[in-house]
Amino acid sequence: MPTLSHACVRVLNLARSVAFYRETLGLTPQRELTMEDRGWHLVFLGDGVTPFQLELCRELQRTEPYRLGDDTPHVALVSQDFQGLKAKHQAMGLIFDELANGIYFIQDPDGHILEILPPD
Repeated sequence: MPTLSHACVRVLNLARSVAFYRETLGLTPQRELTMEDRGWHLVFLGDGVTPFQLELCRELQRTEPYRLGDDTPHVALVSQDFQGLKAKHQAMGLIFDELANGIYFIQDPDGHILEILPPD
């Protein structure tokens, strides 16, 4: 049976996005790859605990922001220090939606939605 490896999001500015994910969620670069034949530069972020990674893909020739669809695809992350992380995100003004059970949502600099979950 296949196992999950990574999820990919397209970003306009890699440095800005890497800094955002490091500062807000503690994700750090695990590896980088440039695919010149495709015009992509990829940075794979990880949490240092699980093997799953978030791939940030920068199209080297792109200058316009991505137009996100009307659907709501998102990446969900579990935080062992849910209340601490939530307080940090509130202080940063990042929370744009919150469910009755406390689960909340933030957006990265390119508008990708991140769902923050408490531990099971």
